Amino acid sequence: MEDFLKKISDFLINSGLRFLLACLIIFVGFKLIKFLISRIAKGRGFQRIDPSAQSFIKSFVNIAAKIIIVITAAAVMGVPMTSMTAIIGSAGLAIGLALQGGLSNLAGGFLLLVFKPFTLGEYIKTADGYEGTVVKIDIFYTTLKMADNTKIVIPNGKLSNEAISDVSHYGTRRVELKLSAGYQNDIDQVIEILKDTASKHALVINDPAPPFAALTSHGDNALNYVLRVWCNKDDYWTVYYDLCAEIKKAFDQNEIEIPFPQLDIHLKDANANETR
Repeated sequence: MEDFLKKISDFLINSGLRFLLACLIIFVGFKLIKFLISRIAKGRGFQRIDPSAQSFIKSFVNIAAKIIIVITAAAVMGVPMTSMTAIIGSAGLAIGLALQGGLSNLAGGFLLLVFKPFTLGEYIKTADGYEGTVVKIDIFYTTLKMADNTKIVIPNGKLSNEAISDVSHYGTRRVELKLSAGYQNDIDQVIEILKDTASKHALVINDPAPPFAALTSHGDNALNYVLRVWCNKDDYWTVYYDLCAEIKKAFDQNEIEIPFPQLDIHLKDANANETR
């Protein structure tokens, strides 16, 4: 009986020590990983890497290093490496089947990192209608900051498989305004007013093209025009809103009418038909 109790006692002591050591390895290892990644991220060599790749690399290294720490702790607990390999393989297969979307996002992250359809700080539009400034590209997700200061997180797998408009990739943007004027107003006069108003704006530029205005269609109640001007990408909304206001003022000064939709209703007198 005493031998049996001694064996149990020795087993519990050994197992307890191994368990404590494994916990210590995980605790210290995770803290060390966080410290090392932080130190490496501040290094000059790492800072030379493309900012779009920095966040991705840190996330990938963090996850990979933690997996190694957990495997090491399991080995300290006495789990055979052959059994560990089988467990990891089975778990990997099960997780892979359960998290196909996650693996797709991981692959999408690599594609975004390699092909760089956009980078940090650029303003993009997605096929789903989301738009904003790219503030972070992680291993699984990309974070956008929208114009209203809203944070939106988009899976990398989705971004790598759909059309993306990179609005701020080039230094200039084209502003397009669609306007209407009455049928009674002179077409050439309206076009001249549009061009003249745009040319006077300090932020409108003539490269790659000067202001362009033209009649585009005959509407039900008005003639429809388009005005296209170029500006620096950071001045887009300033130019857009300014021209909307300045064109209205110019139309008022030159008595150019901006028609509103009208509907003519003809009432039929039923009593008149009966008397006939």
